[in-house]
Amino acid sequence: MDKYTKFANAWKTIGVSSKVRWQQRNINDRLCANLTRRLIERFGDAAKEEAAAVALQIGLEDGRKICDNLKVDRELSRASLIPLETISLMSGVEYDITGDQKTRQFPHMTIRSGGCILGHVLEGIDPDLRQYICESYTLGLIRAVTPDADVKVLRKFCAGNRQCELVVSLK
Repeated sequence: MDKYTKFANAWKTIGVSSKVRWQQRNINDRLCANLTRRLIERFGDAAKEEAAAVALQIGLEDGRKICDNLKVDRELSRASLIPLETISLMSGVEYDITGDQKTRQFPHMTIRSGGCILGHVLEGIDPDLRQYICESYTLGLIRAVTPDADVKVLRKFCAGNRQCELVVSLK
C-alpha cells in the first residue's frame, strides 16, 4: 500500500469524507440561496413564479420516486399523502393526519406538522419565497399521486405558527 492510499484510509476512518460531502452540500445550499435571492432582486415576481414552478416539478419527481420505491397503491385515498409523510419522516418532522368526518362532494384530509419539511434546505432564503417554494413542493408531492388534488395552507410554521396545517382536497 502506497503512502497516498494509507493517507486516504486514515482520513476516511476519522470521517473526513463525510465532512467533505457536508461541505459540498453546504456550498450548494448557499449557492442556491444566494442565486435565488439575486434573481428575485433582478427579475422580481417572474423569478418567484419560476422558483415555484421548479419546486412543483421537484415535488412531482420526488413524489413519483417515493411511490415507485414504496410500491404505493395509488387508488387508496390516503395514498396521496404518502410522499409527504415520507418526506416528513426523513426530515424528522412530526405530523398528524385527520380525515374528513363528513360526506362531501370532495373528501379532504388535514395535515398538521410540528415543523417545516424544508426548513434546513431553504435556510438563507427570503421567508416569503420560502413559503411559496414550500407550498409548491408540497403540492407537487401530493399531485404525484392525485393529479387533481388541491392544497390549502391554513397555518405556516415558517410564518411564526407552532405548526403547519394543510387541507388536502381530493377531487
